[in-house]
Amino acid sequence: MTEATEASTDIDSIDARPTGTRWRRRPRRPVARSPIDPLPPRMIAIVGLVLGIGALWVARTIFVPLALAILLAFLLNPLVVQVRRTGLRRGAAVAVVVTLSLCVALGVGWALWTQISALVDDLPRYRQTISRKIADIQRAQRGGTLDKVERTAADVAKQLEGEPARGASVPKPIPVVVTRPSALWRIPEAVEVLGTTALVVVLLFFMLIQRRELLARIVRLFGPNRLAVATRALEEAGERISQYLVMQSLVNSGFGTVVALGLFLLGVPFALVWGVFAALLRFIPYVGAWVAASVPIALSLVLFEGWTKPLSVLGLYVVSEAVIAFVLEPLLYRRSVGVSEIALLLAAAFWAWLWGPIGLLLSTPLTVCLVVVARNVSGLEFIGLLLSDDTGVPRHIIYYQRLLAGDEVEAAELAAEVVRKRSLAAAFDGVLMPALSRAQRDHDLGRLTPDEYERILGATAALVARLDAPEGEAQADLPPPDPAPGILVIAACPVGDEADRIALTMLDRLLPPDALRMSIAPAGGLVSETVAFVQELSPALICVGSLGAGRFGRVRHLVKRLRAAAPEVPILVGRWGAPRVIGDRQALWAAGASEVATSIVEARREAARIASTRAAGLDPSRHARVP
Repeated sequence: MTEATEASTDIDSIDARPTGTRWRRRPRRPVARSPIDPLPPRMIAIVGLVLGIGALWVARTIFVPLALAILLAFLLNPLVVQVRRTGLRRGAAVAVVVTLSLCVALGVGWALWTQISALVDDLPRYRQTISRKIADIQRAQRGGTLDKVERTAADVAKQLEGEPARGASVPKPIPVVVTRPSALWRIPEAVEVLGTTALVVVLLFFMLIQRRELLARIVRLFGPNRLAVATRALEEAGERISQYLVMQSLVNSGFGTVVALGLFLLGVPFALVWGVFAALLRFIPYVGAWVAASVPIALSLVLFEGWTKPLSVLGLYVVSEAVIAFVLEPLLYRRSVGVSEIALLLAAAFWAWLWGPIGLLLSTPLTVCLVVVARNVSGLEFIGLLLSDDTGVPRHIIYYQRLLAGDEVEAAELAAEVVRKRSLAAAFDGVLMPALSRAQRDHDLGRLTPDEYERILGATAALVARLDAPEGEAQADLPPPDPAPGILVIAACPVGDEADRIALTMLDRLLPPDALRMSIAPAGGLVSETVAFVQELSPALICVGSLGAGRFGRVRHLVKRLRAAAPEVPILVGRWGAPRVIGDRQALWAAGASEVATSIVEARREAARIASTRAAGLDPSRHARVP
């Protein structure tokens, strides 16, 4: 309770009218309870999410056709755009695209049904082959482990049941006649399927026609103040889902083509049917390809003598699916979906549990929409963090955490990946240098033990010496080499401990070895020892290095001492990872610094420029730079 509230309570409890020389106190009134504090936004979002899942389960009869229509609208909208370019109005273009799509779907379905009916009619001809295969399987099982288990289980069951007593009458079994249900019982199911299909088609037609109006209504739901956020979310979701569907259609068509061609070469009848089957069923993630493979494998077991052809058919599906799932899909579109692999797997299980096979089919697009919405709705950010393929954690944090956990191999792999994808300088500036700065700060604050700090420094120093720049790494930021022979010496002075020395070692790795050679002073020495090291070396350039924004006073003091000891030598100050504060730069320039750099790339460029200028006979150390 605040002072003002306490004061007001005391004044209200005292009667302002005196009675003689005393004050008469009023009886305290009961304090009214404040209303319940509102829930935080994240709790409201979680409650809404749970209620939404319940609504999706209860009203799945409506939501499933709606989700299918939205998916088909994303798939067919590019075709509508192409048809409209011929001059047709949107309604006519939608009618053309939807009609052609229905005709194609009905034609493919009729062709598949015809081929499957012909195959079923031909099955009696292969009765002997089926009998031989069953006999082979029974002979393989006879005397084996499975047969022994079955016999043991049967003996135990007989002992548990017991033998009937002598003279006891054994009741005769009552025959049970099983009759097939009438076809009339299937009418409600057929009506439900036809009704769902009709609803999907109608919703699809109107979604394609009124696409602009639907988008406007969705934007309005976000409110006029969040117009940019709503537009960005809709565009991102539409782009990701459309790209996913187009790429998935191309990949599945290629898979179906390979399967049809392979089955044709193996002599499996109706190879084109099974290829189309494979292309369609592979839209169902994780299980669709194997469901499509089950029928051709079973058919090869029935049609062909021996086991060579069935195993060849199985190998065709295994190799094709492995190449597509582990090579083509990651290269083509999986990362563009924006959802991690584990999240896609869990989402497939969740949507299959919620909506069955249709949910499994829609799992990836629905998860993409959920991730996009979570990124733009307050309180749902944790969903985007859990499902997105981008962890949001900088690489140097991951590198630092791996070293803290003692996993030096994975930390080295992360740095090597940055070198391979970008450059050695990017790995130094973006991963190793910020990690060293954070470790140094944590050690100064007592968050790291000395042993942990030494282990991190040792692992990073070994990694700096082991990393190699990729061949042909560009160094366009360096000035052209001076034609005069000779190697210029750079005296490197770490301001603090071994971490600053490792940072200067990174700079040394990036300098051209045929023009510049760096000699680094011992870390942790006194200022007088560092000055004596520089005077003994007689360098062409002095480089002072310090990690982060701290230790500014020590940096400035060391620069002053070095300027007094070597007035003719240019001094480059490297404050790795520090912000570009104009006041700090001016103070360092006033202390005698020739240039200030905040990154390894900038320091490399300035060191090469200053050294090249000095080699040309000029003096770059006299004039301090102004912002």
